[in-house]
Amino acid sequence: MRAFVNDALRRIIGLSLVMLGVLCEVQQRVQMLGYRRAQRRLRSRYGISDTTPVLPYELQCHPDAGGQYASTSGSTTEPKRVPYPPERVRRAQWLFIDAFARALARSPWQRQSFYLFSSLHEDDSLTSLMMAEGGAPSYLATLQAPYRLHSDPALQVLAQQYGDAAVRLWVIAVANPGILYSTNPSTLWAFLDTMHREWSATTALIRDVARHPIARRIVSRGASARLRRIAESDGPLPFHDIAPAVHTYVCWTGGYVEPFLRRLAEYLPASRYRLLPMYSMSTETPETTPCFRGNHVAFVPMAPGVLYEFMRNDGSDQLRPDELTVGESYRLIVSDAYGLRRYDTDDVFSCVGYVGGLPDLRFEHRQSLSYSFTGEKLTGQQLSMALGRLRTELPELRGFLTCVPSSTGLPHYLLVGGADAPMERAAMRCDAMLAEVNAEYRAKRESGRLGPMRGVTVSWAEFVARVGGDNRESWEAQFKFLPLYTRTWESGGRRLP
Repeated sequence: MRAFVNDALRRIIGLSLVMLGVLCEVQQRVQMLGYRRAQRRLRSRYGISDTTPVLPYELQCHPDAGGQYASTSGSTTEPKRVPYPPERVRRAQWLFIDAFARALARSPWQRQSFYLFSSLHEDDSLTSLMMAEGGAPSYLATLQAPYRLHSDPALQVLAQQYGDAAVRLWVIAVANPGILYSTNPSTLWAFLDTMHREWSATTALIRDVARHPIARRIVSRGASARLRRIAESDGPLPFHDIAPAVHTYVCWTGGYVEPFLRRLAEYLPASRYRLLPMYSMSTETPETTPCFRGNHVAFVPMAPGVLYEFMRNDGSDQLRPDELTVGESYRLIVSDAYGLRRYDTDDVFSCVGYVGGLPDLRFEHRQSLSYSFTGEKLTGQQLSMALGRLRTELPELRGFLTCVPSSTGLPHYLLVGGADAPMERAAMRCDAMLAEVNAEYRAKRESGRLGPMRGVTVSWAEFVARVGGDNRESWEAQFKFLPLYTRTWESGGRRLP
């Protein structure tokens, strides 16, 4: 009976969110009509002129945040600490709610409750600030968002005993949400990969704890049968047997994450699950918002209070959003009410079309993702190209694959990948590929100033421990698997045995 009541309430909450999404959709279309006028007002309000210099984040001036900051993911050499007063956190929360509600409006009759893969440990990420609980979450809140139950002390004790993956699996199987949300696809992939590789350990909680009082808050119809089937299975079950209501998963699809999207599709096949790309949101500023037109999702630069400009890669022009050329790439420049004045985000977007007079943008890469021991200027873009070719030539290279500089002995680069991969052979091939696309890399290798690339095999958990820095304990919210890291293997984290 409790499961029936819970599902009925979930349905009512879901329809309410769908109605909110319809209203938000109308509001967005109205805002698009006045977009150019709003941008001119912001330009005047922030005092931006043609002579205002374009500056990096370090040279910007920021108002006092009252001691509250969010740290960036650390894809730069050192994570930035971005001021986030409560009002700014609320704006970020509304941006998420607005995008999520408008997405739900496209599938009003499907299950709308969602499970968010955020860190189960305390950290200073923007995600944690947005999801922080002011107290114990309400009954209705956990029905719609069962992941919020992880803050309960009883589940925290279980997580310490059985591990995070085991508690996530239990909550998902009991609640049977409709949507999975993961900022980085690697987070969702790591959960599914751990569940399949370590099935016995991940399901130990379900075998040992058949019933738990806290389950009544989120239980859904069929939960007992699902838990029993999981407990009795000797090997991993397909995900639709664990959470049959899941129909959509949401994650970041831009830049360098394509290998993880391919691995996710093996666990969550496109024939059964819809992949919904998320908007571009850096800790420093919102960069795009989603715009839904039928089955197409566009990403447009129209977050509230943000002035958008674009610069050609050679730095020759500052352009308005409506001046972009389809098929070309641009650096994103933003100004906002939180101290940014013509901030060079260092992010490169391509214009793939126009929607409602606004450019449809796709993130390509981070301009400054590069490293150089001896002047070789190796870039993330070059590595991304080489790693893509490697995966085609060596399909046994599964999971993550990345490159990290090493200063041990003669400076060289390490090709790092998951277990059971032929990393030494892959490193030799990658070394040759980089010499093809980077003449300076080739010259430094031939002169002996740069050593040959070496292969290293570690698990994804060990890799995060090695290079994750301050994000090691909260990597779900913070850490990104990039094609290149700008901190050395020796300085990134604790030393592995």
